[in-house]
Amino acid sequence: MYSTEQKALTKIADLLRDAGIPANRLVDEIALLAAWAKTSSEEHGDVSWHEQQPDLRYAFSQMAQSLGVLGSVFENSCLPERLSGAEITSALVDLTQLSALSRKALSENLLALAEKYGHPGQMITANTGAFLATLCGPNHHSITLNHEASLAVLVSLDTPDQATVIIRVYSPLAIAVSFLLGAECRVEGSVGFENAFASTEFVISVPPLQATGFSRTSKLKSDELAVLRVARECTSRGVVCVAPGVLFSRASMSIREELINNNWLDAVVGLPKGTLTNTAVPPVLLVIDKHREKDSPIAFVEASERQLAEEIGDLAQAIRDRRDSENGTFASNLDIQKNDYDLTISRYKPGLAAQKLRRLKNTVSLDGVAEIVRAQSLKDADDNPDAAIFLEASVRDINETGCLETPVKEMHIDKKQLRRAQNQRIYPGDILLAIKGSVGRVAFVDDTCGDNWIAGQAFIIIRPTSANISTPYLYRYLASELIQQYVQEVATGGVMALLKAADVSGIPLPLPEPEILKSVEETHQQILAEYEVIKKHRDTVRRLELKNWPLNAEKGASRV
Repeated sequence: MYSTEQKALTKIADLLRDAGIPANRLVDEIALLAAWAKTSSEEHGDVSWHEQQPDLRYAFSQMAQSLGVLGSVFENSCLPERLSGAEITSALVDLTQLSALSRKALSENLLALAEKYGHPGQMITANTGAFLATLCGPNHHSITLNHEASLAVLVSLDTPDQATVIIRVYSPLAIAVSFLLGAECRVEGSVGFENAFASTEFVISVPPLQATGFSRTSKLKSDELAVLRVARECTSRGVVCVAPGVLFSRASMSIREELINNNWLDAVVGLPKGTLTNTAVPPVLLVIDKHREKDSPIAFVEASERQLAEEIGDLAQAIRDRRDSENGTFASNLDIQKNDYDLTISRYKPGLAAQKLRRLKNTVSLDGVAEIVRAQSLKDADDNPDAAIFLEASVRDINETGCLETPVKEMHIDKKQLRRAQNQRIYPGDILLAIKGSVGRVAFVDDTCGDNWIAGQAFIIIRPTSANISTPYLYRYLASELIQQYVQEVATGGVMALLKAADVSGIPLPLPEPEILKSVEETHQQILAEYEVIKKHRDTVRRLELKNWPLNAEKGASRV
């Protein structure tokens, strides 16, 4: 059910849409109308035309003057020209109703409208904004909010008039909401840079995720730059929203090193999908604290949708107070350094599969019984007549039985790459495991393998070296539900899932007793035999389907 205020905003949105206002401008223009209506109600006692306020053009020009340089958003509004007198009069009825709201309530409704209509750019939900505000703690003497998406934090502050909102470009929505809540708003292109020109007690930053072109001197992406800026700008506490890749990518390694080595990182909080609009990427919060005690542990938490909806205060307080929770854990700076500064939450908070693997007895790490070969990217030298021809295996070459079929992709390898190609040749008895994209897909290489087959870069080659471990046993173990779940737990990446070779090498493998080994091998052969039966059934079904009305008339007349 929509509230009366939401219905009024929807009616105005419908009116503007019918008047030809582009969809990507709807929320911005409504925000300007709402800010003016609230001002008119407070200054003139109503939202109407009279001697002091003869029409919308004059009203917007007055708003522009009162806002100074930020007033250009009113000057650039298309409403005075696009709306007819009748349309403006119709809108005044709903604007009068909205003007009766408090400034805070009006701002909340504007942000709800932005979330509903998919405002351009990435915005965080209201619950997430409240969570970020709570993470910084109470008593904000000075707080800076970077980027337009942080508006949801602004409306959640007890004292928004003490906040400063810094945006990269002129945003009517951000300027209108800041105006309504009494916050200072500044437009600074440098908000995307890694260095701040001033310090603030508390800083919250919600930049566009993984955007480029924010800095002329750095190749780092927008959220990576935002981490550096918050870390250097805040004097007490800061929170920055980033893409999952910032937790483990090589590009952001130096950033993670700075946070850990300076003892600034206080918590890593994973948020569920849907937290950010216009993207399916589940963002992550990095909480920075400049007053951390030495050797204080870092919290790693996976926040659920329920917690963000119902337990915001409790969750934020548990993180600040270092309390244990069922969906969190702690790790020391030393633990993180040992893991090459990887901040992936699952690396420190093991999932159910990882916990079960730890309880297995009589195990050895996978690299203790098999050679692990990481396949590399090769360049196709198809213009070189002397190039050697190889067939490069990919995930699509794995059939339903798990066996690797003849690779489809043909690669021409010149002399410069020949050694690398030879290093990733595959042989009968090898196992391929996908560690990029379709992580966890396993292939069994049988005797049909050609002498020019090589693994594609999405694979690692697992080659058994122990007489106590057979290829069928190892294949069935890697293809098991337990290992497949483990792979999903430790995989990193936002758009494309990635699995580190080290995570594969360290998989604990139970050393089987002879009877167990024999049983698994027999099961493997039984499964392959069943698939062969299935294949015969499919061939029979196909022949029956072609029995009547064949495409080629020479095959015989149709019989009904």
